[in-house]
Amino acid sequence: MGSEKTPATTSPLVKPCVVVVIGVGRSGTSVVTRAVQALGVELGNNLRPAGGKNPTGFFEDEMLLALTRRVRNTVGLKAESVSLIEAHRWQIPAVLALQREAIADIRRRFGHYPLWGFKHARTLRLLPFWLSVFQTLDLDVRYVMALRNPLSVARSRGKLDPLRGAPEKSSLEWLVNVVPYFREVRERSVVVVDYDILMARPVAELERMAAALKLPRTADSQAAIHAYANDFLTSTLQHSRFTNEDLDNPSVHRLTRDAYLWLYRLATGEITIDNPEFWQDWTRIERALQDLAPVLRHVDRLEADLRRARRSFLGPLQGIPQSWLNVQQNWSLTRVMMKLRTAMTREAS
Repeated sequence: MGSEKTPATTSPLVKPCVVVVIGVGRSGTSVVTRAVQALGVELGNNLRPAGGKNPTGFFEDEMLLALTRRVRNTVGLKAESVSLIEAHRWQIPAVLALQREAIADIRRRFGHYPLWGFKHARTLRLLPFWLSVFQTLDLDVRYVMALRNPLSVARSRGKLDPLRGAPEKSSLEWLVNVVPYFREVRERSVVVVDYDILMARPVAELERMAAALKLPRTADSQAAIHAYANDFLTSTLQHSRFTNEDLDNPSVHRLTRDAYLWLYRLATGEITIDNPEFWQDWTRIERALQDLAPVLRHVDRLEADLRRARRSFLGPLQGIPQSWLNVQQNWSLTRVMMKLRTAMTREAS
């Protein structure tokens, strides 16, 4: 009798449900995924061990994590890439083979769970891949988006990789990870969770998440919510905090600022996901991002040259011939930044 689960409120699941945690890396996706687990979502028994940059845990399934990295590599991206993904890449044979592998793996390891979830910081970046997987599996898909001020993301990322942590570069990574496919989630249950708000009032935020996702509520899940707030969360998980006003900063791309502020309004409940003004302006942001595609590709080429030079025993000197050739055949880095500033100015006018 003591172990029997007594329902508090319930919302029956008609078909298998997956809760997908999306968001930019260093935005608190692990902390949010642990919150999802507290709400009764099964994460499986093959989680990546805690350590390194996440001493309290990553809460990522290791097999799905490895598969996601293979998808990223197959479509031609690296962790730091800011290039947009061309539509035809989702249909290449190697990607379709990985989709079949993902479908088989999920059926084998999660098929018996009525409610399960997973996260990887680039799931939104690779969403077309996963949408096909979810459709084949006929899953009820619900999304939780971890949101954090882009300047806090840059600060956190800079501790791991100073080059990626530069606000100018980090804001571009934020932009390409969030904007291209976010509209694909709007037909599903979705809740945006601001990391700083979650840290400030965790119980209220988890209750809001459960209601928005229409998750079954039990007495046990209520106890788990309070254990999460009191035992898991600590002040050591929050090393920096920036305000929205701090984003009026020339080092943060204007499109990044605009997209973040809209999502922040979703996180605070000021607007809902069906707000027409939101989607009208989101369309503007999407189009402006597409206009930056050639510049973003060139940024990736320049960064690849720089990283290659750093890895060489000759150091930066070995990269000089190739870099000079790139300058002659394409643009200089100065011209790249000028084009970015021009695009920002044009978009603002």
